[in-house]
Amino acid sequence: MKNLVQTFEIINKFFHIQAEENFSQSIFGILKELVDFESGYIFFTNPERLIYSYNPKIKNISEIKGEYLKENLLLKNTQYGTLIITGKNFTDYDREIFKTCALIIAGITKDIEISKIIKIQLEALQNINSEIRKSEEVKSKFLSHVSHELRTPLNSIIGFSDLLDSEFTGTLNNKQKEYVNDIKIASIHLLGMVNEILDMSKIESGTLTVNLSEFNSKTAVDEVINTLKPLILAKKLNIVKDVENITLKSDYLKFQQIIFNLVSNSVKYTPENGEIKISLVKEKNKTILCVEDNGTGIDKKYHKKIFEKFEQAGQHKNSTGLGLAITKELVNMLKGKIKLESKLQKGTKFTIILP
Repeated sequence: MKNLVQTFEIINKFFHIQAEENFSQSIFGILKELVDFESGYIFFTNPERLIYSYNPKIKNISEIKGEYLKENLLLKNTQYGTLIITGKNFTDYDREIFKTCALIIAGITKDIEISKIIKIQLEALQNINSEIRKSEEVKSKFLSHVSHELRTPLNSIIGFSDLLDSEFTGTLNNKQKEYVNDIKIASIHLLGMVNEILDMSKIESGTLTVNLSEFNSKTAVDEVINTLKPLILAKKLNIVKDVENITLKSDYLKFQQIIFNLVSNSVKYTPENGEIKISLVKEKNKTILCVEDNGTGIDKKYHKKIFEKFEQAGQHKNSTGLGLAITKELVNMLKGKIKLESKLQKGTKFTIILP
């Protein structure tokens, strides 16, 4: 059994895995330094499929026999996948370490999947005509630099703060818990700003494409809410959800990004102890998503202006001015419509209508 210092040195290797590396070999190689096992698998649940494996013996979860360890991969409190290792004679220490690693692997796996998409977009930028190639190469290098130099350490910060919050290394007092939560909130804010810049760059370059798949509506909404939970709890906001449990066929990542942008916008401009309502219903051949808050509201003269990039309405001056512009572009890509209802000091309601 390794001592605590050795264990942390090995765990720290997880946060240095890069998207261009062989993820299966990297993630399971590090895990094997901590727990001895025979085969390893990462299944995604929505839809269910085998994504990564180590020394694979099966293709479906139902085929697993004998002794194994299994942990759900969670984005906050919502499951999006399952991590499984098979072997013999697992100890209580193995189970505890495996549970801790699953928490870290969950965040890294999500980040790697997003990084793959970014890499595809960057590669697409290289296929432009020679007349604008130099300017596009500058943009490509900028995106690559931002992705590596900002996203990777930010996710490490969030990952380690989650590890501290779980009190794996020992019990925290109330003040320490407050500081850890402040770290998470600040990191989520900064990561959101970085993602907005990257998303707008991809939209402007024309490299963003629609990838249709079937997914569960409640899972999509719950993942977003749990990601924003530290910000919601910090302002003691009441989240009211009325989301029908239906199967949608759309672009999962873009659909989630739309919800994330609208809810985070409401969180930002709703006062403490306020309320945010999220509803999603299916009417005939349309899906209707509404995000409504009782926050500061938006003056009618700014209703069109706020959907333009780098534009901010009146008192709303503490953001990049990209979130709603990106949201409108994503809605257009999904062949939908976005509507705004708002008055000063009387809250805001965004309605998204998707086919």
